[in-house]
This record gives sequence, structure tokens and C-alpha cells, in this order.
Amino acid sequence: MNDPDKTSKKSRFEEYLEKMNIKHQRIRPYSPWQNGIVERTHRIDNELFYSRKRFSSYEKMQKAFKRYCKRYNNIARKVLNFKTPNEVVEEYFSKNAA
Repeated sequence: MNDPDKTSKKSRFEEYLEKMNIKHQRIRPYSPWQNGIVERTHRIDNELFYSRKRFSSYEKMQKAFKRYCKRYNNIARKVLNFKTPNEVVEEYFSKNAA
């Protein structure tokens, strides 16, 4: 991501998000609480996926990661009021589709 204080030029990542009509919101700088949430999800992914497997090719890793994501996003979470991430996304889009 480019620093908006230094340039108005968009990064390739920002251009891709715009192309996919995805709203991106950056966390505040120097906000350990928000950064901790991201770090925790990275740690969980590492513990449940990356550290447990070895892949003979990039394609096999992608296929396994798709299975992992499907499983992970269909597990209810307390923080989501015991809904799955997929259920929360479906509710969001059904409310905002009008």
C-alpha cells in the first residue's frame, strides 16, 4: 500500500481491490490492539495449516489452502455470536443488497 500522505498513486493491490469493488480500510498507525487481531489470525493459520504440512508444488498448496479456508470459514465463532464467518458475510450482503 502506498502512503496517502506521500503520494496519490495507487499500488497494484489498491487497484485490484478497486477493480473487484472491495472496500479497503486501513488500521490506524501504531494501534497494537488492531494489529494484534491480524497477528492472531496469522498465528492461527500458521498453527493449523502452514506448520503441519509440506507441499511438493505451489498448486498442491493452493488446493490444500482452499480446503482449509472452506473448513475454517464454516466453523462458528464466539466473537461472531456463534455464527460462522460465511453466515456473517451472507447477512451483510443480504442487508446491503437493496
